Amino acid sequence: MKKKKIEDGTLECPECGGKAKPMKISVAGAEISGWRCSCGYEMLSPGELEKAYLFLQAQKHERVKISKRGNSYMITIPKAIADAIGIESLDMAEVYLKDRKTIMVEV
Repeated sequence: MKKKKIEDGTLECPECGGKAKPMKISVAGAEISGWRCSCGYEMLSPGELEKAYLFLQAQKHERVKISKRGNSYMITIPKAIADAIGIESLDMAEVYLKDRKTIMVEV
């Protein structure tokens, strides 16, 4: 028998008493699992709340030092960003120049 997740069912809305349905809710640009009632009240999944927090932490601007190793240059990725997008050591990424002032990294 398949175990039912809390995210799969409807919840009672504490505002109006109606039924809040599961859906993705945008929190500061991150898509988080939660529930939305027809009255507009939104509730976040307890398991996804940390994901939203990590995403908000990762949006802070940080200055990083550019280092040289052999013929290549490198920067470190702040831990908040790595945690928010779930990257680990030895993961692969694509790096390219977007314009004269922007280097893009896609994981």
